[in-house]
Amino acid sequence: MKKYSSNHSRFDEVDSQNFEKIKKDRKFRKGKSRARLQENQFRCVNCGALVSADRELAGVNNRNHCPNCLWSKHVDEFKPGDRKAACCARMQPIGLTVKQIHKKYDHQQQGELMLIHRCTGCGKISINRIASDDSTGALIALYRQSGEYSEELLLELAAQKIHPLMAADVTTVFSQLFGWQSILEEFEGIPVHQEENVDAKLTE
Repeated sequence: MKKYSSNHSRFDEVDSQNFEKIKKDRKFRKGKSRARLQENQFRCVNCGALVSADRELAGVNNRNHCPNCLWSKHVDEFKPGDRKAACCARMQPIGLTVKQIHKKYDHQQQGELMLIHRCTGCGKISINRIASDDSTGALIALYRQSGEYSEELLLELAAQKIHPLMAADVTTVFSQLFGWQSILEEFEGIPVHQEENVDAKLTE
């Protein structure tokens, strides 16, 4: 009986140690998971919304703007995701553009739709990828402001080879946001002499 009690006590001690180890391991994993969650989200400096930077949700590697108001923060200096900017001021969305793709043996082609941001602190202008969960309404509203560019701003954008999408680019904007099917549906059943009014209809 004494031998059994001794072994039983020893087993209880081992079980207790294993239990504590498992408990600590779970606590560590939980803390690590919480830290990772905090790293993958940020508070919008403009509207205060809590924004997820998770790649599966945003569809981009370096989420840097709010999906609701489209405002950003000046944290990148030389390339997306470097987080080397000392400015850290708010960046205002001022328009939409299309990424220009340069191919070695081909002419320049248009790529995906991009946001144009301008820093409210230092004035730096940058273009950023649109995320999959960005508000379509906010993007359309931003596009409709395209006629409000000053001559000075247009010259500044041109100097950086950034071409903002204007009213005449409505087909590009809608096909990028909704697909070509949405554009074709607008033309379906419309007489040829009325087709010129479609662009005006879409931008109203």
